[in-house]
Amino acid sequence: MVAKTIQWFNRTGSTQNRPRHGQPKKLSAHAQRHIHRLSLGNRCMSAASIAAEVERVGGQPVSAQTICRTLHQICLHGCHPRRKSLLQMLHKKARKQFAKDKQTKDMDYWNHVLWSDETKINFFGSDGVKHVWRQPGEEYKDKYVLSTVKHGGGSVMVCMSATGTGELQFLEATMNANMHCDIPKQRIIPSLRRLGCRAVFSHDNDPKHTSKLTTALQKKLRVKVMDWPSMSPDLNPIEHLWGILKWKVEELKVPYIRQLCDVIMEEWKRTPVTICEALVSSMPKRVKAVLENNDGHI
Repeated sequence: MVAKTIQWFNRTGSTQNRPRHGQPKKLSAHAQRHIHRLSLGNRCMSAASIAAEVERVGGQPVSAQTICRTLHQICLHGCHPRRKSLLQMLHKKARKQFAKDKQTKDMDYWNHVLWSDETKINFFGSDGVKHVWRQPGEEYKDKYVLSTVKHGGGSVMVCMSATGTGELQFLEATMNANMHCDIPKQRIIPSLRRLGCRAVFSHDNDPKHTSKLTTALQKKLRVKVMDWPSMSPDLNPIEHLWGILKWKVEELKVPYIRQLCDVIMEEWKRTPVTICEALVSSMPKRVKAVLENNDGHI
């Protein structure tokens, strides 16, 4: 090795290796621009489909891996699209009004809010894996999220505040207004009383929550209800608590429905107060993010 280095120095006057260019690029500049146009025009187009289109137009075979490397050069990476509720103009207008009304609220206000929500917790489950090409900062843009719509048949209802988790209610069937009226007396009112006279109750605009029967009961019990924009689960901090709970339950791989209920209850009671405090303290940032993102998803 030393002898070769001396020989190389005597021949070139330097010990440095010559620049190496490597294998030339397989794709021409024109083909790369074509790939960029295809991916930017249809963010859900797979790398294999782009490769097939490039070969059809230019007659040059190219692999999906080469397509991915080419797209990475312009910071396009294949990602799972965020699943977000479908926002129409009416929903965005309501979100904007909510954010404007709440942008001046301090943490003392948010600490007196009782958040409630209901969800399903399944044994398994995925609705299939999808990918979308997006650049940094585009994850919540309308074009690159996977819109979802609500469906009936909730199975668990909970409430939460900055002081910790509240009561948990299992629902064996799709809940209607009559069933919903029994829950405040048993579950919601005790949690509201613990927050004091300044407590505010927050729920989504599901029909059973806004029915005449439910509204009349809330007035009778003197419950202060927050005006909430429809289709805005991303504004509700309890949604993140659902994610934590579902992740813990999924890890345990529960085999039976009765055991699933016991596990959910146990994990819910174990939730640290610090997690609830951190989630509620994020509300000013959520409100600000709505205004910064043109009333869209956050």
